Amino acid sequence: MEKYVNEIDKHSVIPIYYQLYNLLLDLIDNNVYKPHDRLPSENELASKYGISRQTAQRSINQLVTQGMAYRVKGKGTFVSDKTITYSVTASLSYSAEIIGLKKALQNKLIHIKEIPASTGIAKKLGVEEGAPVYSIQRVRLVDNVPMSLQTSYLPKFLVPNLIDKKFEEGSLFKTIKKEYGHEVGTASEFLRAVRADAYEAKTLNVNKNDPMLLLERVTRTKSGKILEYVKTILRGDKSIFAIELTNNGK
Repeated sequence: MEKYVNEIDKHSVIPIYYQLYNLLLDLIDNNVYKPHDRLPSENELASKYGISRQTAQRSINQLVTQGMAYRVKGKGTFVSDKTITYSVTASLSYSAEIIGLKKALQNKLIHIKEIPASTGIAKKLGVEEGAPVYSIQRVRLVDNVPMSLQTSYLPKFLVPNLIDKKFEEGSLFKTIKKEYGHEVGTASEFLRAVRADAYEAKTLNVNKNDPMLLLERVTRTKSGKILEYVKTILRGDKSIFAIELTNNGK
């Protein structure tokens, strides 16, 4: 059974390469081609659709550029495993942020230490510059593949001796609630596109300057105190964000 049908309109004003790109993208989105499936070669696509090999190659290049496919030298082009979907409106835990994921989640602790708050961190946390804060950096992994680099900053006066606590993987807020009685209330998030620096690239197993997503979040307790400022660098080639909008009648 063929995995694709001829939907190329050679009389359309839409470029042929772009039609083929969207056709393949639709097949990927609908799991006709699943993660790590081999895509048809440029020659196969050219023969199937009666187009030039160069046009087919341009379509495949577009998929690779957009992170939807990857090449293996001597073997072909394969569908990327771009299945890590984060919910911007989910509860504030790593597992809850990932939608419909039946994979093993892991954390790798890089450091937990006390530092003086820099000007920027102090402003985010609402403390004085130089005030003691805890810095916690972790790599988040899915099936042992590094997906994100997360650095949290918490004011020491709210969570004294946190550095000595043995909080479980992925349950920092649970530990804080148990040990200090602080319950998470609200959070503000900001998302923007960035490029990986040398350290981020090495840690997340990507290339320097690869496209990444930076998610910044300020979390407050139910009493309104700023509990955490966190910066999360997410791999752009494996991340999708879902935002749910509701009509409030206004």
